[in-house]
Amino acid sequence: MASTRVPNPFHFGAPAEDVHFTDRLDQLARLKAVMLNGQNLILIAPRRYGKTSLLLAAEREVRKAGGRTGRVSLIKCASEKDVAEALMKGVIDGPLGWLRGRVEELILRISRLRIRPTATFSDSGTLESLSFGRDIAGVNWREVIVDVIRILNDAAQHERTEPVSLILDEFQKAYEISPLLADVFKDLVDEMPRVSLVFAGSKRHLMEAMVSDPERGALYNVGSKMYLGKIALEDFVAYLERQAAVGGKAMAGGVAARIYQAAAGIPNDVQLLAFWSFESAPGSSIDDAAVEHAVRAAVGDQREEFEEVFGKLSLTQQRLLKHIAANHTTAVTGSVVQAAIGVSHTSARAAAEVLERAQLIQSQDSAWIVSSGLLREWLSDAYD
Repeated sequence: MASTRVPNPFHFGAPAEDVHFTDRLDQLARLKAVMLNGQNLILIAPRRYGKTSLLLAAEREVRKAGGRTGRVSLIKCASEKDVAEALMKGVIDGPLGWLRGRVEELILRISRLRIRPTATFSDSGTLESLSFGRDIAGVNWREVIVDVIRILNDAAQHERTEPVSLILDEFQKAYEISPLLADVFKDLVDEMPRVSLVFAGSKRHLMEAMVSDPERGALYNVGSKMYLGKIALEDFVAYLERQAAVGGKAMAGGVAARIYQAAAGIPNDVQLLAFWSFESAPGSSIDDAAVEHAVRAAVGDQREEFEEVFGKLSLTQQRLLKHIAANHTTAVTGSVVQAAIGVSHTSARAAAEVLERAQLIQSQDSAWIVSSGLLREWLSDAYD
């Protein structure tokens, strides 16, 4: 007998696609327009806000519209050489993907680099591996990176008419490796008017350092800026109720809002709690009890991560974080906070700066909150 089980209609963890891609249509349209018209954009979004989902959706939409594009993440890069290799792979897999199956021509293009990488291709022409080799002494990897990105410019100017673009995800890693490495891209932007580069990052303080400083900012004035915020409560509530109905269950009044609030509106965490609320509901209705079970399960799953993050903080930072989690806090350096955590104005300010850079707290609606709703729940006594 065939199973009548309906799959869980919610999705978390991996980037969202198709029906799970929630709202973000205005941002998607803006990204698509930029990438199809040789413009540059800086996208800044905290972790778990759906940045990667948005970028992958933009990549798909640009390709449907006839553009040649690709995405490369720098998150695993630890050296300038790593960045050069990641970019080379991204260029071959993305904007030069139309050459798939024409391996000899691809190899010819690679051979023009001042350091020729070793690449292997499948029978269909798909890139399987690429490396610039080991123990290469005295290489100026910034010059190699310039060579790699200039391949995009050559393709845009001399060969075909399709728009050319490249997404550089987690770009703050380039800045962390070397501010000089990030500066390379500012010069490249000026010489590639027909190529669109999207610089995306999840560490706001590092991205802001590149965007806002007119003297030393590698991305200052190189393109428009987009800040990815939370999806509005009413939009997410409508999505949650609609998806629950697709799965054959209804959300009791206020349940979708309870899920959103428990997750502090962070898109991935909203999907996470909705997923486990759907699983926890024994019948055809998702109620508050199912949400409470989902919150407890999610907090339990992340307990070790929360313990590690909390344990790395100083005692003052820990006290401030707990205070913000439990109280409406309009000023992190106010007399109420100073008295509650037993520190001076200066110490409270220093602790707040560390917590904000680590994206553990943020200012929202004229108050300070713990950025993660699940971390806030873990900090409460209810989950001991």
